[in-house]
Amino acid sequence: MRSASAVLLVCDYSLAYLGGAQTAFVRQAQALAAEGVAVVVLAPDAGELTTQGVTTVAPPQRGRIPVLDLPLLGRARDLEPLVAATVRRHDVGAIIVHSEFALAAAALAVGRMLGIPVLHTVHTFFWSAPAVLSPFAPVVSRVHSALTGIRSGDRYSGSHPLNNALRTMTLRIAQRTDIVLSPSRHQAEALRKAGAGRVEAFSNVAQPLAIAPARTDGPLRLLWVARFAPEKRVEVALDAMRAVVARVGSGRVHLDVAGGTHRPVPGVTFHGPVPGERVAELMDAADAALITSLGFDNQPMVALEAFAHGRPVIVSDPVLATEFGDAALGTPTPDAEGLAALILRLEADRSLLDAPRDGAIAYARDRVAAAHVARLQELIASVRG
Repeated sequence: MRSASAVLLVCDYSLAYLGGAQTAFVRQAQALAAEGVAVVVLAPDAGELTTQGVTTVAPPQRGRIPVLDLPLLGRARDLEPLVAATVRRHDVGAIIVHSEFALAAAALAVGRMLGIPVLHTVHTFFWSAPAVLSPFAPVVSRVHSALTGIRSGDRYSGSHPLNNALRTMTLRIAQRTDIVLSPSRHQAEALRKAGAGRVEAFSNVAQPLAIAPARTDGPLRLLWVARFAPEKRVEVALDAMRAVVARVGSGRVHLDVAGGTHRPVPGVTFHGPVPGERVAELMDAADAALITSLGFDNQPMVALEAFAHGRPVIVSDPVLATEFGDAALGTPTPDAEGLAALILRLEADRSLLDAPRDGAIAYARDRVAAAHVARLQELIASVRG
C-alpha cells in the first residue's frame, strides 16, 4: 500500500550517465518505491529510469555547461513553475535534492513557498580542482549565482580560491534546506563546521545483499571501479601493481580495472566501460575492491557495491578507513608503496580478509532499502513536527 503523499527527488545531473551521485539518486528512488512510497523523479533525462512505481519528469534542456558537462536547464526562477506544478500534480509531501544548481534551487524555493520539508543530500563537499585554475573562481561564483538566484550566505574559505568557490555553492544550497544529509560522518562534520545548519549523517542505500562465496584458490584478485578522473588516482593502483609483480612475479596478484583503455601494466586487465551487471560479476570474482582516492570521496558507491557482495575495500585514504571501520583495510601510507605493501601482506595471508569480509556484510545489511527508507521517513517527520 502506497503512502498518502509522494516524495520528490530532484537532481540537476543527467540520468543518462550514471556517476556516483546519479547511482545513489537512482537507488534511493528504487528503495522508496520498493517500500511502498510514491516517488517522483525530476531530473534531466529522467526517462532513463524505468523503475515500477516511480514517476519521472524531465525538464527541457537548453544545452550543456562546458567543463562541468552539466545540462543547462535555465535559471531557477524559470524552473519554479515546473517544480510547483509537479508538486501539486503528484501530492508531494517532501522534497529531496541531490545537487547544487538551478533545478535544486528551484525546488528549495518551491518547498519554502508551499511549506514542504526539503532535504539536501550532499554527494561531495570536497570539490577539488587544480589550484592553477583559481583565476576562474569569480566566474564560477557568478555563473552559480546567475543560475540559482542565490547571492547571499556564508562563504567557504579553507582552500584555494576555486575550491572555495565550488564548496561555497554546496554550502549555500545546504543553508537553505531543512536538513542536510551527508552519506558519511566525516563529511557531515565538515559541513557542520562550515555552517551548513542541521546536518545528519545518513548513508546512501545499499543494494540488496548478493553475497558471493569467499574465494579460496587462484591469485589474489582486486577490482578498481571509478571515474577516470585525477582525484580517483588510478595511477596509484597501477604503480602498486608494478611493484607487486616486480616482487612476487606474475600470476600471484591480479587487478581488474572497470573503465579506461588498455595499457601495458603487468597483472592488470582493463575492461573498458562496463554495465552494472558486469561490475557485479567482477566484484564476485574479486577478493576486495580498491579505492585509491585521497581527501576527495565522501561515501564512494563502489564501497556499498562491494559490501553488498560480501567484499571488503582496501582504501588509501585514512579518513575512509575510519569511516568504513571493520569493512575496510587501510594502507600504511596513501601512496603506491603503501598499497603495494598491503597487497603483498594479503597475498601472503589471505585470512587477513576474513574479518573485513564479515564487517562488509554487516555494513551493507544496516543500509539496505528498508532501513534506509525507515530512517528517511523519520527525518522527514521530524521537520513536519
